[in-house]
Amino acid sequence: MARFPTGAVIVGGSAAGLAAADGLREGGYAGSIIVLDEEADPGFDRPMLSKALIGEAAGTGPNRLRGPEQLASKDITVLGYHRAMGLDVDRRLVVTNWGEAIPWEHLVIATGVDGIRLRTTAGNALPALRNRDDLGRVRRLFDSGRPVTCVGAGFVGLEVAAGLRGRGVDITLISDGELPLEPCLGRDVAGWLVGLHRAHGVRFELGTAVTSVEEAGDGYLVGLGDGRRLPAETVLAAVGTTPNTDWLLGSGVELSRGVLVDAAGRSNVPGVWAAGDVATTVEAGTGAHHRFEHWTHAVEQGRHVGLNIARGQAAPFEGVPYFWTEGYGHTLHVLGTHRPGDQVTVVEGSLEAGAFVAVHADGDDLHAVSISGHPAAIRTYKKLLKAGAGHAARS
Repeated sequence: MARFPTGAVIVGGSAAGLAAADGLREGGYAGSIIVLDEEADPGFDRPMLSKALIGEAAGTGPNRLRGPEQLASKDITVLGYHRAMGLDVDRRLVVTNWGEAIPWEHLVIATGVDGIRLRTTAGNALPALRNRDDLGRVRRLFDSGRPVTCVGAGFVGLEVAAGLRGRGVDITLISDGELPLEPCLGRDVAGWLVGLHRAHGVRFELGTAVTSVEEAGDGYLVGLGDGRRLPAETVLAAVGTTPNTDWLLGSGVELSRGVLVDAAGRSNVPGVWAAGDVATTVEAGTGAHHRFEHWTHAVEQGRHVGLNIARGQAAPFEGVPYFWTEGYGHTLHVLGTHRPGDQVTVVEGSLEAGAFVAVHADGDDLHAVSISGHPAAIRTYKKLLKAGAGHAARS
C-alpha cells in the first residue's frame, strides 16, 4: 500500500478544493498537498454543464480548472477516483475507497454537493446534470429532439431550458413554487426571468409538486399534487442538491446542512476546515446558518482557507456572494443575498428592456443587487456591499 506524507489533505478537487491548494502555496505552506477527488479526472468547470455546454455538440466538455503543468509547478498532488469514506480525527486519518488511510496535519473539506436523484415508481434513477457523465447521457437523450419535462425550475432547470430551446427542443418545467427563484431574486426580477423564458417558448407548470414519475411504454406519466398525470417523453431531474457529508457521520465534525464552520472556515475539530458548497457558515451577531452554492464564492472562500492555514491565522472571510446565469443573449448577475422583506428597486434601465440595475434593500440596508446589461456596475456594487453601504446606493 502506498505511503503518504503527513501534510495538508484536501477532500474535493473542484473549485473550492483547488483554490485552497493555491492559497496554501500562496501563503507559503511548504508541506505536501494531496487533493482527493472521486472524479476519475477531477477539477473541471462544473457550472458550465448547465450554462453553455448543454447546447453544444457531443464531445464538447467543460474546461479543466488546472492543467498537469500548473499542479506540478506548485507541487500539488491530485488523486483522481479517490473518494473519502471516513474520517478519524483522533489519529488524523482520511480513509479512502481504496482502503488507504491518508494522514493529515491540516484537512480541508471541499466535497461540495450532489444533485438529489429522483427515481421512478419502478426504482430507476431519472437523468440529472451534476457531472460529465451526466452531461453525456443528457445530451444523448436530447439529441433525439423529443420533448423534455424537467422536474425543478431553479437555476439549473432554467439554464437547461435555455440550452434546449436554442436547439429547438420543447421543454416544460415543473415547480411547486408559484414563481421560481423568487426567494433569491425577489418577485420583480424573478418575474422578469421567468417571462424571458416564456417568451422563448418554455412552458411552466407552477404551484404544484411532483408526487410520482411512472414509466409508461417508452415515456412517463408525471403525477402532480393537484391530481393530474402529465404524459412526458423524457424526464430530467433538477430538484436541488444535498451536501456530500455522509463520510463525516460519526467523526465528531459538526454538521448543519453541511460542515459547520466559523467565519474563518474552521470546523469544531482542530485542524479541520471546510470551504465551498459544503461549508455552512455561522453569521456573526445573528447566529444564522448560511451555505452558498456559487462558483465564485467557492473559489474565494477556498483560497482564503488555504491562506489562513498557511499563515497560521483565523482571519474571517468577507467575500460578497455572487452568481450569474445566462440565456437567450442575457446574463443576469446577482451580488449579495436577497432577504425576505427586501424591496427591489430598479435604479438604472428597466426590466422591460432586459437591461437594468436593481437594488434589494430593507430601508437603509442594502442586501443585494441584480444586474443585467450593465456589467460595469458589478464592481461598483460589489464594493458597496462589501463596505456595508446602505440607502445611498439607491441614488
